Amino acid sequence: MKRKYFYRTAVLSLAVLVSAIFGTYSYNATAAPINHSIHVKGTSLLKVNDYDVLYCAPIGPYVNEEKRLMVPLRSVAELLGAKVDYNGKLQEAKIRWSSNEIVFQKGAKTYKLNNTPAQMDTQPEVIQDAFVIPLGVLLRSMNIPFEYRNNKVILKNPAFDQSKTFQRVIEADRGRDSVDNPSALDIQNFKLVEEKNSAGETRGSITVSGLNRTGSTIREGKEDLHIIGSFNLSVEMDEDFAPRDIPDRKRPKVNPEGSVSQSLSYLKINDPLQYILTAGRTIQTKNERK
Repeated sequence: MKRKYFYRTAVLSLAVLVSAIFGTYSYNATAAPINHSIHVKGTSLLKVNDYDVLYCAPIGPYVNEEKRLMVPLRSVAELLGAKVDYNGKLQEAKIRWSSNEIVFQKGAKTYKLNNTPAQMDTQPEVIQDAFVIPLGVLLRSMNIPFEYRNNKVILKNPAFDQSKTFQRVIEADRGRDSVDNPSALDIQNFKLVEEKNSAGETRGSITVSGLNRTGSTIREGKEDLHIIGSFNLSVEMDEDFAPRDIPDRKRPKVNPEGSVSQSLSYLKINDPLQYILTAGRTIQTKNERK
């Protein structure tokens, strides 16, 4: 599986290539008209509570050449509910979580945990002006336990649901109240295509696939591979519950170890994408909800 990111802008010229567990990432930006495009293909590497985190601006989680899972510092820290301050003059980011304070400086392989210097085991990166660091450093510094299963890091803590991003998503996710298995589908691959024109209009589509890990057949009408786009000003997702007189979207039967895919399209004006989250679950059928 190749995992590729392509960014094209009029002012940026950057090419970075790093190895990933399932293939490669590549960043390719060349001189172009005002239009801006993003093309992303990848595999889920991080799950937080009920949602896989596929993208967190400006880049999704990836594995570098030293086999470290790398994430954008601000996006992921804020997603988990930490407070993030950035000092442009010092070019440093300060993270506050519980009683801990962690300070990262641009270009430095060291960081400070409660004013005590510590060493990272891989070189941090700067992509699109964002600090990108090993997730393990952040988790150890914040004393956050994790598990590794099905080739992804899994974080579970009810406190994460209190972050601003998750609060906004959970409030809009009406299907959560009718979930009967929150982990029925193991999120696998995804694709993001986004095109922005000079008027600020952005058209995008997200396609995600999931694998049935339940050991039994998921009956027709119960599959809910639920894609969520969290933007700067809004949240986009499928409507789980259409009115009773309107047919629900097709929810196919999924055999054991079988896969299913769904897509989400959007049109935004000056409302950039911040996160792609996906829940791989089953819900009650319309008849079960009556």
